[in-house]
Amino acid sequence: MTEFQFKEPARLDLSIITVSFNTRDVLSECLASIAEKTAGISYEVIVVDNASSDNTPTAVSESFPDVRLICNDVNRGLSSANNQGIRESAGKWVVLLNPDTRLIENSFQKMFRYLQDHSEFSILGPGIIDELGQRSPTRLWEDRPQDAVLKILGFYNPSDELQRMGDMQAREALVTSGSCFMIRRELFEEVGLLDENYFLYNEEDDFCRRARERGKRICFFPETSIQHLHGKSTHQPEHREKVILETYKSNLYFYSKYYSCGWNFILRSLYKVTFLAGLVRSSFRHLTGSASQGADDSLRIKLKLLFLP
Repeated sequence: MTEFQFKEPARLDLSIITVSFNTRDVLSECLASIAEKTAGISYEVIVVDNASSDNTPTAVSESFPDVRLICNDVNRGLSSANNQGIRESAGKWVVLLNPDTRLIENSFQKMFRYLQDHSEFSILGPGIIDELGQRSPTRLWEDRPQDAVLKILGFYNPSDELQRMGDMQAREALVTSGSCFMIRRELFEEVGLLDENYFLYNEEDDFCRRARERGKRICFFPETSIQHLHGKSTHQPEHREKVILETYKSNLYFYSKYYSCGWNFILRSLYKVTFLAGLVRSSFRHLTGSASQGADDSLRIKLKLLFLP
C-alpha cells in the first residue's frame, strides 16, 4: 500500500467515521446514539456520503450540525470513502463504524480506556448484537480457502461461529468485525490506509492481515457491544445488483492477494459452476412464472456474473 502520513498531530481522543449511501434514517439513529451515549472522552464524528439520493447530507447537516460532512459526487465505495475520513481525522484512535449500527451504552469510552491500559493492541473490535439484543457471530480468525469453498457452495453457516468464538472475554484475535473497529492512529502511517481495490467487503480482513504482518496485535473486546442492524445498508433493492457484483469482485481480489494460484483457480472455477447453476435455476423459474422480483432471480445479473473475468 502507498505510504501515508497525517498532516497534523492528533488533538482528540477519538475520530468516529461512518460511510453512508442512502441510509438516511438508520444513519440518523446511529448518530443520535453516539451523541446520547458517548461521554468522558473528546471525539469528533465524520460522515462521508457516497452520493446518496435520499437527502442524507441535508438530514445530517440539519439534525447534527457538529458532524463533519464530506460529500462525494459518485459512490466511491466503502474503503475509499473511509480513507477520505481517515485523512481528515484528528483522533488518537479512529473508529470505522457502519451506519446501520447503534450504541446501547458508552462503548467508545470503555474501548478507549481499555486500550489506554493495554498498549500492546493496535486494533480493537467490540462484541456485536443484533436487533433483538442477541449475540451475533463474529469471525475472529482468518478466512481460509476451505471456508471460501463452503461459502461459494452455500454450505457455510455463520451461526457456527458463535460456538467457535468461545468465552466472551477480552482476548487477542486475528481479525475483527468491520461493522465497528477501533484503530490506533499511528498504524495507518505504518501499514497504509485501507486497500481501495475493495469496493465493499473484505477490507477489514485485509487491513488486519497487513497489521499483523508488522507485528501488531488485535483485540476482541466483548465487554461492551454495538448493535448492528444487519443488511440495512447493503440490501437496498434498487442497488442490490451493484452489491452482488462488487462482492464477487472483492472476493476474487482478496483470493488473488492472499491465496495460492491453485486455490485461486479452484475458487474461480467453483464460482463459474455456481453461477451457471444459478442461471439454469432462474431460467426455469422464469419459464414457469415463479421467478422472484429483484436481483436474486435476474437473468441479466446471472449472465454478468458468469462472464466476468
